[in-house]
Amino acid sequence: MILHGGGHPIVRLSDLVRQSALGKPGGRETGSLSIAAAVSPRPESEAPPDERLPAAGPLGRPDAFPYQQAKQEIARILDAAGAGESFHLGALQGFVADLVRAVLSGDDLLVQALDDSASPFDLARHMLNTAIFAVKIGQGADCRVEELSWIGLAGCLHDVGMVIVPRRILEKPDALNTEETTLIRRHPEKGFRILLGLGTEFEWLANTVLQEHEREDGSGYPRGIRGHEIHEYAKLVGLADAYEALTHSRPYRHRQGPFEVVKRLISSDRSKFPDRALKGLIRGLSAFPVGSFVRLNSEETARIAATNSAFPLRPVVDVVVGPRGERIVPARRVDLSANTLLYIVEACSPPKGA
Repeated sequence: MILHGGGHPIVRLSDLVRQSALGKPGGRETGSLSIAAAVSPRPESEAPPDERLPAAGPLGRPDAFPYQQAKQEIARILDAAGAGESFHLGALQGFVADLVRAVLSGDDLLVQALDDSASPFDLARHMLNTAIFAVKIGQGADCRVEELSWIGLAGCLHDVGMVIVPRRILEKPDALNTEETTLIRRHPEKGFRILLGLGTEFEWLANTVLQEHEREDGSGYPRGIRGHEIHEYAKLVGLADAYEALTHSRPYRHRQGPFEVVKRLISSDRSKFPDRALKGLIRGLSAFPVGSFVRLNSEETARIAATNSAFPLRPVVDVVVGPRGERIVPARRVDLSANTLLYIVEACSPPKGA
């Protein structure tokens, strides 16, 4: 979990186009990561048939994925792990299969995962949200469909080792002291030991959870490994964990908007995550993530309602504030891919009261 946050400045899309060098196994490679390049569809000929994600129809209703039941199953596993009792993953794997189907079908589940109205901090909710974001990032990174289920399972269990941390620390509104920080940094190893108890079939899962807080530049924990030493799924889940933490309020800080978080992760925090994962973040969660706010050329303010994989810079928006600052109730929905007279000028802070 990330223990710091920031404000909500107005950011132009061009701010996200940067040049930098990324550390690669066996050397360093200089390249650029831009929104335009990341969201451009990869030519079909470059994707082996077994790696192409299938076209999926709409969910049909927002509650198609049993979010609360899945969260309760994660909470049940946390309770068992905290009590030192055995548990099975069969039910959770079933939920993860449904989760992957829902993510491939549309943005309904993403909207639910970005909701920040729940209080106080709920560890099971954080773990489920991280799984949703991890699957979206994996989808954007061209992972195979079966891999998305593995990534989703790792996301659902990435913080199982946090059972060693008392709730008073999880809900502490002030900065952690040295002893509390040391305890929290032990949770990946605790999760590793818990999941090893499930048998050799889940050794990969235990290792993914152990390495989820490791970072590409060696700045992570618990072992400070880097680059190719880190499990590929751990890199994706680690990025999803960071995205979830920053887009949700914590007792010690306010949330940041989804667009601001994407900008931060691909700029100031870029050395911590591999290029593939960051491109997956942009492709999977969009240049303008669901729930973020933008300003249109009409000087209206709109909330992103749904992404558009065919036209990533022309999503579906709900116009909520008029050009003179007046509230629009109910919001006016516009598909920017169909309305060519309107377009996004920049991302912006949420309007007051949003």
